[in-house]
Amino acid sequence: MKNSSLFKSLIDILFFLHVLGLFAILLRFPLGVIDVANMEPLNLWEWIILTISCLIYFIFLRGLFFLRKIAREFLLNKMFTKSVANSMKISGNQFTYAGIISLLIFLSKRLFDFNFESIPQSVSITPIFLIIVGLFFTIQSKILLKAISIKDENDLTI
Repeated sequence: MKNSSLFKSLIDILFFLHVLGLFAILLRFPLGVIDVANMEPLNLWEWIILTISCLIYFIFLRGLFFLRKIAREFLLNKMFTKSVANSMKISGNQFTYAGIISLLIFLSKRLFDFNFESIPQSVSITPIFLIIVGLFFTIQSKILLKAISIKDENDLTI
């Protein structure tokens, strides 16, 4: 129970920090790191990247939201329910989508800048990690659904 509450607290902190980060992106308010008054206007490519970054952020936040739902169910000791499995699948899909879009944006930026470095040096680890975590949650949701069906089948047997 102690680990579940720690897990829920850490997910909540991560979620709220990312919500603040989203507001910082939307308002172009970089929290005192860069003076906003001296920023140059953005060109079309930068607006496209900013819009896609906000979309990736929304997708990632949606995945975190469903991960919070999973953590809440764990605290209530309701681990073998279809809502947990569905939330895990949605969360995994959202993390995978965010990782794939981030990776595509990163690689397209490298291609448009004509910067042809070798792949291991040019690919950031974050999108790949998001894809791996998303696929892990998707696989776990399928396993959980199978476990739920076996549990229901055993509950019917006396």
